[in-house]
Amino acid sequence: MNTAPVHLASVLTREEAARWAATVLDPTPEVRDSCWRDGPDLTTIGEPVYRNRDRLGYYEERARATNRLLYGLYRDLYDRVASLFEARYGEQVSFVDRLAVPGFHLMRYAEPGTYEGGGWHLDELAWQVPYFVEHAAEVTGILNFTLPLAVPSGGTGMDLVDDQTGGAVHIAYEPGVVLFNEQEVRHRIGRSTTLAHHECRLTLQGHGVRMRGRVLLFW
Repeated sequence: MNTAPVHLASVLTREEAARWAATVLDPTPEVRDSCWRDGPDLTTIGEPVYRNRDRLGYYEERARATNRLLYGLYRDLYDRVASLFEARYGEQVSFVDRLAVPGFHLMRYAEPGTYEGGGWHLDELAWQVPYFVEHAAEVTGILNFTLPLAVPSGGTGMDLVDDQTGGAVHIAYEPGVVLFNEQEVRHRIGRSTTLAHHECRLTLQGHGVRMRGRVLLFW
């Protein structure tokens, strides 16, 4: 039995997810220049704190520079995710200028085949942001979420550690179905299988901290 502490919830239809994927993959020149960071295996769209642990001043500067741009373009997508968590917790979802809004992971596959994912890790990002560390006594909960928008034809997903057996559990991604947890879970990007040329894996990523009657979403 799967006892990995993870929840699934549909926030978009497959058709809506495909439309959002097409929108994100065809950025304006401003978004492409300001928000895309291409790596050998992974492109980030946005400014995640995990890439700026040792330069949090730069992280806050980039968050302030790009938040309104990303939120302005993808507001309806952010609002769909926010509505899910507002309904779940009965608390208002907010974004903060000094923290980057949730962003995107993009993995591209030029050839058909099977591609390994990432390494095992814990996020623990809420405790790397000084503001949350300074107000730890006020934090009433955390969350981490991934919303797949495009998945390769042979499937992909996330691997998590089962909290009872310690074994690995694979959670398959479905476009439009958000996966989230409310505690730190050891996990990794699962392998991807492509059946055709030029496929991709595109997900909206984010984290949340519950405090003072609000849910603060960031990346």
